Amino acid sequence: MNGAVGASGYGDAVAFAGPDWIGPGTRFGVDEMVFFRGKGTVPFDDVLERIDLVISGPHATAAFPAELQPFVDPSLTQRLQYDFSDWSTSPVARRWAAVDPHVLYIEDPHPRAVRDANRPRPTDLLAALREAFDRLAADPTGHPSLAGVDAVRPVTFGYLPVLRRPSTNDEWEALGAALLAAGTLGVDPYEACRDQLIERVVAAKVRHLADADPQGWSPAEWHSATHLDVLSIHDTMNTTARPDGAVCLERQPADRLPELVALSNRGDAAGERRAEGDEVSMPAPRLRSIGQAYRDAFGVPDHHVAYNRPYLGGHETQLAGPRLRELAVEHPGLHLAAWQNEFLREFLLGPEACRAMHEPGDAWVPAPDSWVNDIADRLAAAHAAVRLHGTALDRGV
Repeated sequence: MNGAVGASGYGDAVAFAGPDWIGPGTRFGVDEMVFFRGKGTVPFDDVLERIDLVISGPHATAAFPAELQPFVDPSLTQRLQYDFSDWSTSPVARRWAAVDPHVLYIEDPHPRAVRDANRPRPTDLLAALREAFDRLAADPTGHPSLAGVDAVRPVTFGYLPVLRRPSTNDEWEALGAALLAAGTLGVDPYEACRDQLIERVVAAKVRHLADADPQGWSPAEWHSATHLDVLSIHDTMNTTARPDGAVCLERQPADRLPELVALSNRGDAAGERRAEGDEVSMPAPRLRSIGQAYRDAFGVPDHHVAYNRPYLGGHETQLAGPRLRELAVEHPGLHLAAWQNEFLREFLLGPEACRAMHEPGDAWVPAPDSWVNDIADRLAAAHAAVRLHGTALDRGV
């Protein structure tokens, strides 16, 4: 659904002047949104009890549903469209799910131009979008905060136009109707699928533990039977795009990511509670252990991995954390937690694609398949290490 660049390597990138589109009326279901090892050959229900990591990708796609075509700004190129998404996480997460039998990946088929699944759903979607446009028009810098009104974001993070502002009430009504109609085809089913599958994986674990004899289980088998982590996966570039497509304008220091990834559990720089009474979505020792496994798997120094900087963990993590705590109370034999990974996009793209993206252009430049596969394989190895040492990690070691 992401056009010709979707599966190609760096050398096969195809230039398109304009955005990529999803065909009108295209409805997405579980088969299109869910990825796991053995998909297509192994029945879905047979994999649930072995899953100990559910990954959600709320921003992992870029193509717009055709229902929005009349409202997209004519200056938007494919590169700016993809830069507006976290598309670089998609091939990594799909590969990760394909090689790790304990991973289930759920991908939102719609980008944030339809509705952002990592933001609370507003009571009135169109009113929030009007407010976003009003803030843009009223701020002399052209770079106002859109916090609280960006469930549909009309500009990129470099404040280049994505949606054009309607000029009449009829156009506003038409845009609102298009957003709602498109949402029923992709982002709405994604949210329902995400939440239902988390519950189904927990239920499968409960049944498995009731039926199984744990004597003789290896540490990894014990971990997979008793754990579920929910990961919301994202990427951010430390530069934003110019109108000519060169993604080369440096972000403010406070907004920059570390060289590999930021792990976020709504806590402080060590993953601990920020204040008395606060809750974290994952215990700090476990978050730090995952971070250390990443350092080991990628052979990077400590500062290439950070906790809760610059992001604390978005809406999906805020939803999953409390629900998993409730389920853990209902099922005291299970260890359930959530966190967010915000990867540095420069890292996911690799040096060749990054050099091309720093130059003007209309086409998105994906990472080479070999680069993507290596990242995914290392992430799988990191979580295999976490899985192997799960008992010690639960004790806070």
